[in-house]
Amino acid sequence: MKELLLSGFRHAWSLEELLERVREGEVPGANYSSVFRAVTLFEEEGLVQRVEVGDGRARYEVRTPHHDHVHCERCGRVAEIEGGCLVGDAEDRVRNLTGYRLSGHTLVFSGLCPACQR
Repeated sequence: MKELLLSGFRHAWSLEELLERVREGEVPGANYSSVFRAVTLFEEEGLVQRVEVGDGRARYEVRTPHHDHVHCERCGRVAEIEGGCLVGDAEDRVRNLTGYRLSGHTLVFSGLCPACQR
């Protein structure tokens, strides 16, 4: 499963998507609990990070420098927005306006992916 996450085949895997793919290949008898435990371990090791796109499903991707995402409202596909953070300068403004010490932010755009537009 580690190789699957690192392969770049897909961005931001849900646990269900990982389970389906693992069952198709490496471990036909895999169950949800074993996938959850493996992903939790990878997250604790700093290999993957959790991504929330607002649809109630946790997703996991290889830990990389901060970047933003776009989420298809129809098929659930999640894509990385190339070029890193789109609103990095806004963090300074938020810090100055609120006095908060920020630890980060999440920005997710929603819409229809090219395939779902057809």
